[in-house]
Amino acid sequence: MSQSCFGRSLSQKLTLTLVQPNLFTEGVFMRVGYVEIQNFRGISSLEWAPEAGLNCLIGPSDSCKTTILDAVELALSPRHTLTFDDLDFYNGDPDKPALITVTLIDLPAEFTSDGAGYAHYLRGFSKDKKVTDEPPVEENGVPALSIRLTIDASLEGKWILYNDRVASGSEPERSLSYKHRLRVAPARLGVYADRHLSWGHNSILTRMTERVGGTKDILAKAGRLARSHFKAEAGDLFKTSLENVTKIARLVGMALPPKLSVGLDTENLSITNGSISIHDGEIPLRVLGTGSSRLLVAALQDAANETASLTIIDEVEYGLEPHRIVRLLKHLKSADRKSPQVFVTSHSPTVIRELKVDDLAVVRRKADGKVIVCPASKKFASLNPQAPPRSMPEAYLAPSLLICEGKTEVGLIKGLDDFWFNEGRDSMAVKGIALVDGGGIDHAPALAGHFYSLGYDVAVLIDSDRDPDDATIIKKLGDKGVSVFRWDPPYATEDLIFQRLPAAGLEALLDYTLTLRSEDSVLHAANVGRAPEQKLTTIDELRQRLTEPEIRSALAERAKGKIDSNTRKRTDAWYKDIDRADYIGHHIVGPNLTNGDAALKTALSNLRTWIDGRP
Repeated sequence: MSQSCFGRSLSQKLTLTLVQPNLFTEGVFMRVGYVEIQNFRGISSLEWAPEAGLNCLIGPSDSCKTTILDAVELALSPRHTLTFDDLDFYNGDPDKPALITVTLIDLPAEFTSDGAGYAHYLRGFSKDKKVTDEPPVEENGVPALSIRLTIDASLEGKWILYNDRVASGSEPERSLSYKHRLRVAPARLGVYADRHLSWGHNSILTRMTERVGGTKDILAKAGRLARSHFKAEAGDLFKTSLENVTKIARLVGMALPPKLSVGLDTENLSITNGSISIHDGEIPLRVLGTGSSRLLVAALQDAANETASLTIIDEVEYGLEPHRIVRLLKHLKSADRKSPQVFVTSHSPTVIRELKVDDLAVVRRKADGKVIVCPASKKFASLNPQAPPRSMPEAYLAPSLLICEGKTEVGLIKGLDDFWFNEGRDSMAVKGIALVDGGGIDHAPALAGHFYSLGYDVAVLIDSDRDPDDATIIKKLGDKGVSVFRWDPPYATEDLIFQRLPAAGLEALLDYTLTLRSEDSVLHAANVGRAPEQKLTTIDELRQRLTEPEIRSALAERAKGKIDSNTRKRTDAWYKDIDRADYIGHHIVGPNLTNGDAALKTALSNLRTWIDGRP
């Protein structure tokens, strides 16, 4: 087993032989082509066509990502004796049966041959990812088998091969043979991995050892070894106890043999109890940290499940440092893996940033329980869909997004959020809103449209000093229901705060600016365009004339930055920094809203109304 699978070397010495299965045997391995779910747990309905490789389900909490994995695993379970409870039904209503249908494609010959007995149950899967009830001609699609799990009020499951002919009663119900159920069963890596580092019931090490020459033979040899070594060392340890047993036996007239000894009862030494485990020196590997043991077991599980057509991992990042997450993801995406289709869920920005956008699928749950799985690669306008996962992965994990034009707007709203929270209002975190730096006037609206197309609840906040180069995009967003917030034209955010704050707010802003800039530079900014005899010479003089329109405009213009004569872009802006704008929002704009200009109050009141309207 390559150490690169799990990113660290282990110095343990194994006294039992492990055989790694041949991961490179040629053959056809099935994959899941389509998933349909109705009335199962939090899902009233879902239809999803997963991709052939890695499928990482992302999105806000409570969007039923784990439920999707559970549903697929249950439908493909080789055990048809599972029982359920009322919480497995949507809204806890057992009168509406839960239906899970998983359609398998790329079927091997043993499933499609006449001898398999499944010919009358075959369906089709078209090139446009639709399930049809008849096997298609080769150029239009591939044969498929649909496995349906039905859970009704009896709380027992029924697994059948499903198509319209079965539904109409023209074909009798039947299920896959047990041999074939084992072939389609997914391999799932759970949170608690340490049990797999011992030879215990159904552990990975037990399954791998069984392929060597039989678990019973190995256990018998281990038992003899243990009995021999234990008997040689145990006499002194248990001498007093044996003497006491002999004395107590005599009290009741029972004569025990004169040479009692202590030994192991091999009948009670069972491989299923996990008493034999891998050690690093004297330390069992099961005491590795959560991340280390889970990563090692992930590699072992992958090697042991040589026939699995699907690997399932919930919270793939659980217990792992970022560099190990990256290593595991590379392993799961490796072309050498025998079962290349993988379903994982994640709430980790590291996972989202590391994967290609084609690997990501956004899961959104509507109020009526309908769950939509949308490829994150969906395009909107000219936006490259790979860019957001790389630059802003956290945005994919929030229910609602406020896309801000840039860092100044992000910081301002962040500070206002703190101010409003201190005033007793709900924070944006409580409302499930994430702030996103939109990267400028031309990029922010396209970004808002991108996230809206993926099912996110989105609003956008942009300046009004100029319009986006795409003259139609603001109207397009509004027509789709995206809330667009803009300051009064022709204001940028710096114009808004300098032009609309009351005198007390302006003076507080001046004091803060003087902590960032020298008095001379601030005076120079205020004097731009003024005749020599009108120039201000002291900060005190500036304070006295701070509310004059010309002074407000001059300071606002300089705060936006100097215009480079070559590029015509602004540089050296005063507040284009999230922390600086955060301070202004929290300590200057917020406290002065009540006495501020009506336009300032209206603009921020409208934004606050949108925030309060989130669930």
